[in-house]
Amino acid sequence: MKLSVSFFLVFISFGFLNAQDLSQKVWTINECLAYALENNLRVQQAKLEVDINKNNLQTANWDYAPNLNLSTSYGVNFGLSIDPVTNFVSRNQRQTANIGLSSNWVLYNGGRKYKTIAQRNLQYMAAMFDLDAVKNDISLNVTAFFLQILLNQEIYQVAQEQVRVTELQVKRMTKLVDAGSRPKGDLLQLEAQLARDKQNLISSENSIIISKLQLANLLQLEDPSAFNISEPELSIPDATLVIRPAQSIYVSAIEEQPAIKSAEKRVESSEKAVEISKGAALPTLSLNGQIATNYSDQILEATGTTLTEPRPIPTYDQNGNVIFFPFSEEVPSGFQNKDFGDQVNDNLNEYIGISLTVPLFNRLAVRNNYQNSQINYAISELQLEQEKTNFKQTVYQAHADGKASYNSYLAAEAAVASNEESFKYSSQRFEVGALNQFDYENAKNNLAIAKSEMIRAKYDYIFKIKVLEFYLTNQVNL
Repeated sequence: MKLSVSFFLVFISFGFLNAQDLSQKVWTINECLAYALENNLRVQQAKLEVDINKNNLQTANWDYAPNLNLSTSYGVNFGLSIDPVTNFVSRNQRQTANIGLSSNWVLYNGGRKYKTIAQRNLQYMAAMFDLDAVKNDISLNVTAFFLQILLNQEIYQVAQEQVRVTELQVKRMTKLVDAGSRPKGDLLQLEAQLARDKQNLISSENSIIISKLQLANLLQLEDPSAFNISEPELSIPDATLVIRPAQSIYVSAIEEQPAIKSAEKRVESSEKAVEISKGAALPTLSLNGQIATNYSDQILEATGTTLTEPRPIPTYDQNGNVIFFPFSEEVPSGFQNKDFGDQVNDNLNEYIGISLTVPLFNRLAVRNNYQNSQINYAISELQLEQEKTNFKQTVYQAHADGKASYNSYLAAEAAVASNEESFKYSSQRFEVGALNQFDYENAKNNLAIAKSEMIRAKYDYIFKIKVLEFYLTNQVNL
């Protein structure tokens, strides 16, 4: 009993420690990416599409083999009908059954089998590229949310510093008011400023919670509240990519884009569909075979024989005289239904043959399908061009955004340096009473705003550069 209790306590302790480890897990960007690519619902849906296309390809490959079908039936007949087994007209109620194996092997159908395999393979490859495209979208979203958390955390630190500075000023002003050297109104203004700073701190903290929740939901985590991320050392990227011409980035990046490759494979698939629909106008040559048997409860067999009474049979002797001999014969007797197994063997029939089907007129179905396949081919070419146009616009937009964010970061950095000097000077004047409360708070708020804007500009610039790098490499590196 003591051993069982001890084991139970150890088990509970282990479970508690394991749950604690999970709740205290700190996620790196690579762990977030790997987890999202494995568990995100969009990724899982794209994987299922890949599986469907893989099965379709396997079906097309096996279409070269002959089929094999088993058929069977059982029925009860009433009234006048012809027994399909005995071929007798009967009014008796009867039971019949049949069973058979049949096979059909298409030897030639205008090359449609081979072209269908090629088409299904192209569709399978397109689905694989679609999966890669979804993974790329998820990777960029994970990176954006990850950087948003880091941004909100740095803004939170700025808000904390604002509260700390204001609290120091409140303590100092309290002493001055108590000493009678400053009016109480200055202290009340500082306390109001401290309340506003704390309110900003709470708002910043809430922004962190929301951004973590967004990333946790993207990862499909069961407990988003226990989600925390690591804080990597992020250096400011150089401006190589924003200086590089956008056209150069586009030309290099388009070769790596799965969405473009998927559209290209669909163009090739549509081309195969044209060839397949064209082959429908050609003859089809098939080899057919069948083996079947049947059963009827109207087929009887004798259980014995009976010797008939002798009867005179006329014949001739050697002299040509007619003489009569007594003749008896054995006839079946004691009839019963013939066994099912015996009927299966007795009624067995086999067939093998070859058939040729030449389409002469099919109500314009073949012609219209061929024309529709040509139209779909033209549509797929337009979709490819649209994908290229959209990607080009995306790259040019990302390049322009990257250049703007770089310039914005440089300007924000200069603004922070300027506001730091201004606040330092304002603090010195405020401490000696040469600056009023309003101007001091204005300088302090301007510094906080400048720091927040610089942080936003920094992370915006980092993300825009990472987007351009991702288009070139299909990889995220922080």
